[in-house]
Amino acid sequence: MRIEAEAVAPANIAVVKYWGKRNKQLNLPLNDSLSITLESLQVRSKVTFDENLNHDEIFVNGERLSDYETREYAGRVLEIIRKLYGKRVFARIESTSNFPSSAGLASSAAGIAALTFASNAALNLGLDDKELSKIARVGSGSACRSMFGGFVRWNKGESDEGDDSFCEQVFGPDHWPNLVDVIGIFKEEKKKVSSRSGMESSVASSSLLKCRLRFVEETFDDIIKAIRDRDVNSFFHLTMRHSNSMHAIILDSWPSMSYLNDKSFVVMDWVHEFGKAAYTFDAGPNPHILVLEENVQEVVNFLEGLGAKVIVSKIGKGPSLVRSET
Repeated sequence: MRIEAEAVAPANIAVVKYWGKRNKQLNLPLNDSLSITLESLQVRSKVTFDENLNHDEIFVNGERLSDYETREYAGRVLEIIRKLYGKRVFARIESTSNFPSSAGLASSAAGIAALTFASNAALNLGLDDKELSKIARVGSGSACRSMFGGFVRWNKGESDEGDDSFCEQVFGPDHWPNLVDVIGIFKEEKKKVSSRSGMESSVASSSLLKCRLRFVEETFDDIIKAIRDRDVNSFFHLTMRHSNSMHAIILDSWPSMSYLNDKSFVVMDWVHEFGKAAYTFDAGPNPHILVLEENVQEVVNFLEGLGAKVIVSKIGKGPSLVRSET
């Protein structure tokens, strides 16, 4: 038996961040999060289930992953897929991305989402996007948000088994058509501290964590309302506050760490002075600057002046199937 499917899935940028887990194995977060699906950042994954294989093989941009990386990320998803399929068949996965991996741009999220979507199609499991988001979450927390387009909420849930920790679309890709994400890439190399390790350190040591969780809870409905009303000033303000909140936790962890660099802080200062945009940073130094379409070129000019490679992305759709065959 040899079954194959290929899917494309988008990256996402969280405006309400998640940083810290209540269950590491199931990737259950300490708080709800909210993200924007990005049209221009995509991973394409071909999944081939083959009875002649005796282990999973995963290649990312032509480079084979280590046994540890295979087991700890995609392997978790594939174990669930095999259980649902009812047959222990291994897979070869070939993924390519159109943006740098391990630079804080959610490449793992897009890759795991593409893998999950393609596996569902290849094995004809018939799972809906909500159920797929639960499976993708186990491979990479933020991957569950890449199962939907537009503005996506990840519900943290309360169940120890994770049954109520899933994603849902809050607003579609066309809700805010002139909102754009301008991404500046300063560094493309692999992070010194992975997001997974960083989160564990923060949960174990940050004295500010409880304050941040309270801040997220108190402001979550406000940012939903700002998006619903397309209230630019409120949305920009809250987006930057949430980014700063997460990175304050990271800096407060012990041993202290930071994913930002000197240029990240230059960006923050400029955005405040510019007054018509919002910055947000995931676990990396590369800024996402959210701005209305009419002001995109000013942001692009600024980032290029700092020596950044620039990617401009509108709000995108969820995963799609490229092909499926037996």
